[in-house]
Amino acid sequence: MSERTQGQDHDCVICGTRMQHFENGTVLDRYEVEFHLCPSCGIITAPNPYWLDEAYDSAIYDGDAGLLRRSRLLATVTSLLIRSERLGSGRFLDWAGGYGTLTRMMRDKGLDFYTFDPYAKNVLAPGFDGDELDSYDMVTAFEVMEHLVDPAEELAKVAAANDRMFFTTMLHDPAAPPKPDEWWYYMLGSGQHIAFHTRRSLEILAERLGYQLTTNGENYHLFHRQPVRRSTKVLLSDQIAKRRAMVRSLVRRAAPI
Repeated sequence: MSERTQGQDHDCVICGTRMQHFENGTVLDRYEVEFHLCPSCGIITAPNPYWLDEAYDSAIYDGDAGLLRRSRLLATVTSLLIRSERLGSGRFLDWAGGYGTLTRMMRDKGLDFYTFDPYAKNVLAPGFDGDELDSYDMVTAFEVMEHLVDPAEELAKVAAANDRMFFTTMLHDPAAPPKPDEWWYYMLGSGQHIAFHTRRSLEILAERLGYQLTTNGENYHLFHRQPVRRSTKVLLSDQIAKRRAMVRSLVRRAAPI
């Protein structure tokens, strides 16, 4: 095991509680890494992720075969949220927007979207680069939170300027935290996922950034400073997420072997 991760004590970047060793995993097929668990907020992190420069050799993981399919789904969900909050005439920023895929799709829907990502070239939405220091009616940050070493620090600038942030990250159940070999979301082969949140960790993070949290308890989360509309609460409700999960399970069972 690497001396850079073994035997070190770490405080939780979310709530400050002393982390506990949880489980080991092999990252990038060669680095034996300790994952630590916060006994208070439940977040699982890979402290001191010294391999990130290598993991980000390409800004977008080469094995991400679902990028366009996921972007189409996120474009649909984001459009529903914008409609629910009656923000259709607003301005929007896709933070850490990669190649500009979502921004291109949203602009094709007639929405005034911009993209910001200092680590990736805006290929698909040229001329529509945004600034994280500007104010927008809503910021999106999809599949970003699990990449952040210190989310409160890394989100501070964009959070200070914006009252709504809609983002995705998969949550785990702190009562039964999954081990690296039990949950695909660790994405050990990419080496880019280093933080795995719970509802509680997002609640604390929201409070630290001056937000409230509305979440479906699974993958869609909204930080907001003003109250959200009832239709938004329905859209981001636990019950809707549970129904989707049940449908996915039924589809998998019915699929031919």
